[in-house]
Amino acid sequence: MTNATPADRSDPVVRRFVLVAVWLPVVLVAVGVAVQLVLLPHVPSTVAIHWNAAGADGFAPAWTQPLMTVAFGLGIPLLIALTTLPGLRRGERGETYRLMGATAAATSALTTALFTLTYAMQAGLDSSADAPTVWGALVASVAVAAAAGIGAWYVQPAQEATDAAASPATPLALSPSERAVWARTTAMNTGGAVTVVAAVLVVAVAAAVAWLTGAEPPLAWLLAGIALLLLVFAATTLAFHVRVDDTGLHVDSVLGIPRFHVPLTDVVSAARVEVNPMGEFGGWGLRLSTGRRFGVVLRTGEAIEVLRRSGKRFVVTVDDAGTGAALLEALVARAAARS
Repeated sequence: MTNATPADRSDPVVRRFVLVAVWLPVVLVAVGVAVQLVLLPHVPSTVAIHWNAAGADGFAPAWTQPLMTVAFGLGIPLLIALTTLPGLRRGERGETYRLMGATAAATSALTTALFTLTYAMQAGLDSSADAPTVWGALVASVAVAAAAGIGAWYVQPAQEATDAAASPATPLALSPSERAVWARTTAMNTGGAVTVVAAVLVVAVAAAVAWLTGAEPPLAWLLAGIALLLLVFAATTLAFHVRVDDTGLHVDSVLGIPRFHVPLTDVVSAARVEVNPMGEFGGWGLRLSTGRRFGVVLRTGEAIEVLRRSGKRFVVTVDDAGTGAALLEALVARAAARS
């Protein structure tokens, strides 16, 4: 629940975020790819790209390694930046934004360092089957990623979200015998939908590359399975039906699952709030946040927030949230009067 004022591109928060989430990955990937291209004539035509406890067990043409470095080392950070920058430029703030910048830098550092180090350690080998253990490269890459992430965190200014306490909605006027139902359908905003679909496509492309380049079947099947799971996740979380009736608040995926229900007996209060998905929940979809909040967060804007008897808060972004919250308050009050 953040009060935001638009920020221009000269704002230090925006500039520092672009520095760590865009320009740092560009530099890291450029250096990594340059090193790999220099090493290309000196590595086997097929290089090891996957290891198990016994040694290398997955292989691909050497020319694919620089491409994968660009795809993962630059593609993922740019995806994070493209979905985060609009909120920052609208003036939204929160430590989640700072974390996303650090995550973009760390992700780029990890993938670029790992791809480059595993490539370099195969230079001069007659066969990629002779590739040494990956543990040294993995530990070094994690260390580089940690340094990049921590550095990116501190390079960015601290961000404090301005939160306002949610006030219970004014109950609608209901007679003792009157029946009332409020229902809406809510869908993920364009930015969130693009992010989810892009994630599915990235993993699907990685799976296709694994199959086409002759990677080991377990790796190819793993990537295909992840792509399928992401596809199911996208199909079940892009849109929800929201309903308030005399049994409580219902939030159901248009495909039927997942389904959420807050009974009237569990409702302490209901309020209309303004939600900033990235600043408060770190993104879109089914999200956890501070303050014991769980949300079906599909877009920026109005939402119903329910305080439960356990102290937890359930949030769903939906149009006309004020009416839904007001009806829920009225139904709770009437049920209490009857008991």
